[in-house]
Amino acid sequence: MKIIPYSGLKNPAQSLEVVDLNNIPLCIMAKEDVLRQHLPHRTVVLLVRDRTGRSLLTLSEQGWSFSSYGYVPAGMACENCAQELLSQEWNQEGGRLACLGFMPPSEENGQTFLHLYTACLPRSIVNSRAAARDRHLLVDQDELQGLEAHFGDLLSPIMRAAIEGGHLFR
Repeated sequence: MKIIPYSGLKNPAQSLEVVDLNNIPLCIMAKEDVLRQHLPHRTVVLLVRDRTGRSLLTLSEQGWSFSSYGYVPAGMACENCAQELLSQEWNQEGGRLACLGFMPPSEENGQTFLHLYTACLPRSIVNSRAAARDRHLLVDQDELQGLEAHFGDLLSPIMRAAIEGGHLFR
């Protein structure tokens, strides 16, 4: 984990910044308290793609969603958090990220400021994960749009909102 600028935090990885409607930090609280009270905070999602542009979706409790999801620890920049997801979950230290956009708090995204990133990984890595068909789904842009148009209930609310907002087709 990156160095956290807040001194005195006993467990910075388990603390989140509660933010106001302008995404400005108000206070630091334990993650479980922020989530339990549905307070606005920051999260990042990562959409892994192969070199041909196909996206790797991951099955979550709410449906097919982004490849990785993470809460931004107190004091950490969103991009650094996305880099950590890339490193820890995909073994891609220092991989290149591209920002897909930003979504303000809503019911679909759990009242978080959602920062969307993508990373293009080698086909071998993407295909090895896609082989676990009960957990991952590899789709091109047409298939992703078709899922949203005809089988939207199979997608997580966050994924539907990102597609409807045009964040994934840039």
